[in-house]
Amino acid sequence: MKIKKATVKDLDDILELASLMLDFHYKFDDYYKIYEKYEDHRKFYGDQLKKKNVQFLIAKNDDGDAVGFGQSSIVSIPKTRAPKIGKLISIFVKPEHRGKGAGRGLFEKQMSWLKKNKVKYIEMHVDARNKKALALWKKQGFKDYQISLKMEI
Repeated sequence: MKIKKATVKDLDDILELASLMLDFHYKFDDYYKIYEKYEDHRKFYGDQLKKKNVQFLIAKNDDGDAVGFGQSSIVSIPKTRAPKIGKLISIFVKPEHRGKGAGRGLFEKQMSWLKKNKVKYIEMHVDARNKKALALWKKQGFKDYQISLKMEI
């Protein structure tokens, strides 16, 4: 398993993996379908890959196939106790490749990048109905912090 910083050359793989991640989340709530416009994703992820405060990683198996990706960012909040906050945005591994170290490798490299950039606190969002992910992240040391609510009007 090889984990590396993603570049624009990895955009098609990232789009495929992001689409699979959204498909996975649809079972929790149709609300995730607001993110469906594929071309919008191409522009969004392409722009994100170029930002200095964003890190994309891609995990590839020994055959060179993309099996997972991770995205994190650093938000600056000057003149506060935590002038930089890390946002762990996504870590996704194709189901058939889980349990082989890709997820852990993506997480460890994201953490290393955040620490190198002097981030003290990390935040993330997990669907409250995704019990496996909640258990996994709590096992990594994350604690309950806020509850997000939504409503259709």
